[in-house]
Amino acid sequence: MARLSGKDKSTGGGGSKGSSGGGSKGGSGGKDEVIVLDATNFDQKVYGSKDIWMVEFYAPWCGHCKALEPEYKAAASQLKGSVKLAKMDCDDASNKPVCGRMGVQGFPTIKYWDYGLGKGDHNAKPYNGERTATGIKNFMSDLADKADIEPEIVEINTQKKYDNNCEGPTICVIAFLPNIYDSNAKERNDYIEVLKKLAKKHRK
Repeated sequence: MARLSGKDKSTGGGGSKGSSGGGSKGGSGGKDEVIVLDATNFDQKVYGSKDIWMVEFYAPWCGHCKALEPEYKAAASQLKGSVKLAKMDCDDASNKPVCGRMGVQGFPTIKYWDYGLGKGDHNAKPYNGERTATGIKNFMSDLADKADIEPEIVEINTQKKYDNNCEGPTICVIAFLPNIYDSNAKERNDYIEVLKKLAKKHRK
């Protein structure tokens, strides 16, 4: 099975539960794929990863942050497996040093990092695009396309694996391949290459 998105296999990660404000209206209605960062894991998760990251620095009382929340959550769900969307509460005293390093002076402040190692404070870039699910999704998908990240191929052999990889708005292509004993390595690799090409072509 191939998700129609890209993912660098060298890193893990996943969504975390949490809310950047009050109850949201709309959104994806499913699992929250926005990763919650704090001062203890920011450098390890973001700077220690090859993945493309976008981080929202917010305050729980901020009206603009509350308005962004359902859009950001929907974008994270649609981009699952391709890039990482995260958030950090700058109202939390323990997170203020990181928010200071990022030059946060207003909320929400959104920064992103391109694909590859060597991330740091010095190459955080401000996101000044549309603060809608579509705008964020298109922007981050473009970064993934330019990086030409290898699509993830997942073997589905349980209902749980199917649910974890295909639930929500993610588009999946499922291929039923011959049993490994009925084909040789070259044939199987050829099938996988076809899936990867299809995933890249329809990444958006």
